[in-house]
Amino acid sequence: MDDLIQDFIAETRETLDALASELVLWEQKPSDKDRLDSIFRFVHTVKGSCGFLNLPRFERLSHAAEDVLSQVRDGTREPSAMLVDAILAIIDRIGELIAVMDTGEALPDGSDAGLIAALDLDLCAAEIARDTEQTVHNPDKPAPVSSGLAVRSIRVPLELIDHLMNGVSDMVLARNEVARCLRDHNDGPVLESAFDRLSACIADMRDAIGQTRMQRIERIFSPLPRLVRDLCAELGKQVDLKTSGNDVELDREMIEMIRDPLTHIIRNAIDHGIEQPSARLAAGKRAEGWLAISARQSGNQILIEIADDGRGIDVDKLVARALAGNVRGAAEINGLSERAKLELIFAPGLSTADKVTAVSGRGVGMDVVRSNVERIGGSIDLENMPGKGLKVTMRVPLTLTIIPCLTVRVGNQEFAMPRSSICEILFDTNDQVRIQQVGGSYLAYVRGECLPFVALQDILGLEGDAAAQVRYRTIITINAASDLRYALAVDAVIDHEELVVRPGAPVIMADGLYAGTTLPDNGRPMLLLDPLGLANRAQLNELAGADRTAVQGEEVSPVDGGSALLFSESEGVMRLVPLAVVERVEDVPVERLVRAAGQVRLSVNGESRPVHGLDHVPEGPLVKMLHISDGTTHIHYAVHDVIDIVRLPAQIDPVSNGGLIGGIALVGGVQIELIDVHWLFSSLRSGGHGHARPACRLIGDDDPWTRNILAPLVLAAGYRPLFGPAAADGEEAAISIVVGEGADVVDRPQGRVIRLRDSLASGQHDPDSIYRYDRAALLDRLAGNGVGNDGERQSA
Repeated sequence: MDDLIQDFIAETRETLDALASELVLWEQKPSDKDRLDSIFRFVHTVKGSCGFLNLPRFERLSHAAEDVLSQVRDGTREPSAMLVDAILAIIDRIGELIAVMDTGEALPDGSDAGLIAALDLDLCAAEIARDTEQTVHNPDKPAPVSSGLAVRSIRVPLELIDHLMNGVSDMVLARNEVARCLRDHNDGPVLESAFDRLSACIADMRDAIGQTRMQRIERIFSPLPRLVRDLCAELGKQVDLKTSGNDVELDREMIEMIRDPLTHIIRNAIDHGIEQPSARLAAGKRAEGWLAISARQSGNQILIEIADDGRGIDVDKLVARALAGNVRGAAEINGLSERAKLELIFAPGLSTADKVTAVSGRGVGMDVVRSNVERIGGSIDLENMPGKGLKVTMRVPLTLTIIPCLTVRVGNQEFAMPRSSICEILFDTNDQVRIQQVGGSYLAYVRGECLPFVALQDILGLEGDAAAQVRYRTIITINAASDLRYALAVDAVIDHEELVVRPGAPVIMADGLYAGTTLPDNGRPMLLLDPLGLANRAQLNELAGADRTAVQGEEVSPVDGGSALLFSESEGVMRLVPLAVVERVEDVPVERLVRAAGQVRLSVNGESRPVHGLDHVPEGPLVKMLHISDGTTHIHYAVHDVIDIVRLPAQIDPVSNGGLIGGIALVGGVQIELIDVHWLFSSLRSGGHGHARPACRLIGDDDPWTRNILAPLVLAAGYRPLFGPAAADGEEAAISIVVGEGADVVDRPQGRVIRLRDSLASGQHDPDSIYRYDRAALLDRLAGNGVGNDGERQSA
C-alpha cells in the first residue's frame, strides 16, 4: 500500500502542475474546447485515484471541481476569471494536502466547504483565501514537471538510473584504457577495428542510458503561465507569455539547478522591466506587455532566452545606486565600459527597485542567479535596449555527468579542466603574448588584451617543472565568468578527452578549488579544477576590475573595441574587419569565378554573387574568401592571407569620405585600415538572397512584359517578385506594383503602392503614376522616395 501511496503522490503532483498551466492557458482562450476537455480529464483522473485509495477529502475537492467543469463543457455555465481562481484554489489545496502526505503525517481534518462554495459563488481570489476553514502546512512547493498531455512515460527508481550510469561510466573508462594501450602498442588493424566497434557500442549505450536522465525543459516551463498570472494580478500588470522550445531535453540535475534562476529572472522582468499599462500607453506601447521564453540547443549547451518589451535597464540609475551603495569606487566605475556598467546588476546587495515589495527590491537576487548558473559551468549574458526591453540569455551545459576536459600537468601532478571554460592555448614564446609585473601582480597581454596572470602551481602550492620553465610556459586563457577572463600558466597540456565526473569528498570540495573527481585512461584518480574557484583563490576579481592602462611607465591604449580579423589583400595591403561579422574563411576554386558586368562574381548554390576585393579573376587553383554575414545578407571578400585575430582600440579615427574604409585603427603601433561593414552591406542593392528579400507583388496582366522586363528590374532593386492575387499564396507583400488601369480592383494592393501607366503623355491626368519605361523614376520609388496623395502609402 505504501508503494501505491507514493505513486499516487508523484502522479498527482505531475497532474496538478500540468492542470494549473492548462487552466491559465484556457482562461486566455475559453473557446478552446480541446483544452477544456483535457482539463476535465485531468480532474477526473485525480478524482478516480482518490476514490480508489479511499481519500475522501481529496475526492470531495476534485469532485467539486469536476462538476463545475462539466457545467462549462455542457454550456450551462460561462467561464470567468473568478471561476479559474476558484479552481486554482482547489488545486493549491490538493497540493498542500499532497505535501503533508509526503511527510508521512496524518491528513488534517476539514470540510473545505469554503473552497467548494467559491466554485458556485464565483468569489474572487481574496475572498477564497479568507473563506478557508484552516491553514494546511505547506512546505516548499513540489518540483514542477512536464505535462502528460502527449507524452507516455514510465517511472524508474533513481537508484537504478544511477547504477546504470555508473556502469556506463566504467565502460567509458575501460574504453579509454584500451585506447591508451593501442597508442602505446600497435597490434595491427584487427585490434583497431574491434576497438572501433567497441567504441561505437559504448557510445550508443552511453547515449541511450543518458537519455533516461534527460527530461524535457517543459518541466520548468509548464508552471510559468500560473506564475505570470499570479504576478500580474498582484502587480496590476498585463503580460502576454510566450514559450518555445518546450521539447528541448536537459539532464534532470540541470533542470533542478536552473529552476530558481529562471524563476527569479521572470519575476524581475515582470516587476522591474514591464511597465504599468498607463505608463506603457504614455510611452506609445501597447497596454499589454509581452514576455518570451525560449530554449534551444547549441552544441553541448542549452541556451535559454528570456526577453521582454519593458523599460530595459537604466544604466545611469544603476551606476548611481552602485555609487550610493559603495559597491565600487567612483574612479573604478567611471573607468568601466558600458557593458561592464550594465553587469553591475549582478553586484550583491544592488537593486534598481525604488521600494521593497513582496516580489523584489532587496538586492539579493541577480548575484545569486549568476553564481548559481556559473556554479554548474554556465553563464549569463545581457542584451539591454533602454526603453524597449531586455534579453537575458542563460547558457548551461547539457549534463554534468560526462564532460569534455583538458588534462594539464603541474610538476608531477595532473589535473583536469572543463573545456567549455578554455578560450585559447598559447606558449609564452608567442609574439602575441607579453607578461609583465605590475606591483605585486602579473599581467598577460594577449594580442593587446590585458588579462590577470597567475601560475597554477602558485595557487595550488606546488613545485613546477623546472625543465619546462626553462624552455617555455603554456598559457591558457580562461573565461571563468561572464565578466572575468584571466591567463593561467601550466607546465604542459597533455590531452583532451571526455571524462566521467563524480562528486569529490566533502573535505576536498570545501576548499573551493575543485569541481569534482575523475578517472582518466591511465587509471590514476584526478581532480577537476574549478576555473572560478581558482580565480577567487588568487583574488583575480579585484585585479580584473582594476585600471591597467599603464604598465611600468608605458602607455597602453585602452582596448575594448572588440576583436577584428587582420588580413592582407592581393596588393599586400593589410586591413581589418570586425570578427563578429566573419562567418568563416574558405578556399574557393577559381573556376567558380567569372568577371561579368564590370565585377568579379562567384557562383554559390545556384546564385551569382559579387566578390569584393578583386578586379579580375586571379590565377591559381584556389582563392581565399572571407564569408561575411549580417544574419541574412552574405558577402564574399577575397583576401591574400589571414594574418591574425587582434583587439581593436577603443578609439578609431574615422575617414572623411565615405566608402569601403570606415576608419584607421592603431594596432601594435601600426596604422591599419578598418573596413566599414555598414557601407559594405548597404552597397548591396539586393539586400539579401532568396527569401530574405522583401516581397513585391506585381498586379495586372501576367504577360511577357511583366515577367521578362518588369520582374528582373524589381529583382535587381532588391525585391522578390510575386505574381498572381494575394489569395493564391497568402504571402504579405511589402510593396505592390499595379500595372494598367483598374488592375487593383480584383487584387487589393498591399503595403506601399506604385502605379505604372502605359502612355508617356497621360501623366498629366494621373501625376502620381509612372511611365512603365521610366527606369530612374521606378527605381527611385522602389528605393522608398516619394509619397503618394493618400499620405500614408507611397503610390505612383
